[in-house]
Amino acid sequence: MKRLVPLLSLLMLLSSACLKDDLDLAALTTNPLDPDYTGPALVELVSDTTRIVYQGGMPVDTVVEQTVQVRTDLLPPATDWKLYVTRVNTGEVFDYSSETPVPAERPYHHVVPGTSYCYDYQLKVQFSLTKAWRYCTVAEP
Repeated sequence: MKRLVPLLSLLMLLSSACLKDDLDLAALTTNPLDPDYTGPALVELVSDTTRIVYQGGMPVDTVVEQTVQVRTDLLPPATDWKLYVTRVNTGEVFDYSSETPVPAERPYHHVVPGTSYCYDYQLKVQFSLTKAWRYCTVAEP
């Protein structure tokens, strides 16, 4: 029992020395990989367009396309990411590797002029998704 008293005293002293302030989770908004990030957009809209597709000189389709750029300068060096894109109007989801960050091959087809078509863009890093950035394009007549 005499050995136990000094040991307990030492444990109490060590545990009190490690006391840290409470972590304020609401203040943790500066990491671009967090869903609550409040800094500059990680995915930026470069351009959007409505174009008519012709076949044999006849219009066969009207499509809306968006081109985006991933701000890799905001990420830690050597971060492996994939672009995760959701077509909001249809709910379709697409994964793109970091080598092809532009979803030009996934346009909205047969669009209605005056209707807004939206994409949500997120980065997938390992198994987590970042905050989503939504960009909408109104189909031009």
